[in-house]
Formats: sequence, C-alpha cells, structure tokens
Amino acid sequence: MDLINENLIQINVMLKDKNEVINELAEMLYNDERTCNKEGLIQDILKREEEFSTSMGLGVAIPHAHTEHVNKPSLIFIKLSEAISWGNDDNVELIFGIANPSTNISNDHLKILAELARKLMDDEFRGKLVSIEDKKEALKIVSFLNNCI
Repeated sequence: MDLINENLIQINVMLKDKNEVINELAEMLYNDERTCNKEGLIQDILKREEEFSTSMGLGVAIPHAHTEHVNKPSLIFIKLSEAISWGNDDNVELIFGIANPSTNISNDHLKILAELARKLMDDEFRGKLVSIEDKKEALKIVSFLNNCI
C-alpha cells in the first residue's frame, strides 16, 4: 500500500487560497478512490485547521486529518505556482496533505508528520521541492515517506 503516488501530486498548480487547496486535496483523494465523502473530509480538515494553523513556516503547510472519510493512510503533495497566504501572515508554496483513517489506531499520521517535519527543516530538501518540475521527480523525492506506514 503506497501512501503517495503520482495521482496525489500536483506541480505548479494555481490555487488562490487555503480553502481552494483543501478542496483540491479532497478532490485528489476522491479521484484516487481514497475517499467517497469529499465534503466530510473537507470539514474534518477545516476543523483541524481551526484548532491550530497547519503552516509550519518556511513556505510549507501540512493540512491533515484523522478522519472516518478516508479508507487508507494518504499523503498529497502540491507545489503551487505562486505562494498564497495561509493565515498568520505565512506565505505557503509547498503543501503536504495527510489523511489517515480514524479506524487506523497505529497513529501512522503522527509518524508521517514527524518524519516530514524533520526533513522539511533541511534547507537542501526544501530547495529540491521548490525546484521540482514534474510528478515523477516529486515522487522520487518524497517516496521515503512510504516507509512510515
């Protein structure tokens, strides 16, 4: 079971705000048959976002949800063509969406978040992400996260 595949990656996409990004995350998961309830998933991500912003600074946001609306642990990567405001005066151009089934009691999403946050602190890693031009290249760079589950 892969956490991420090319269907869950978008490069140089134009989205205007956080809500459009979250809608796009849900749409990507729906198209990859990882959710059948986009609206429920969107509401769960927005609820998490209301509790505390998922921007981690450095141009990166990690919206996520532990939700009944996905059927397997999933990771989405979106590189925006232009940075957007994520609230708290943070501009974001790299987005990693994480969705984990609420029935998954192994806390895979926490392992993914921890490993991803650790790697994102590395300037060289972030630089590679910013310079990505295609999905295959992106998948090579982030596929190490498949080992978290």
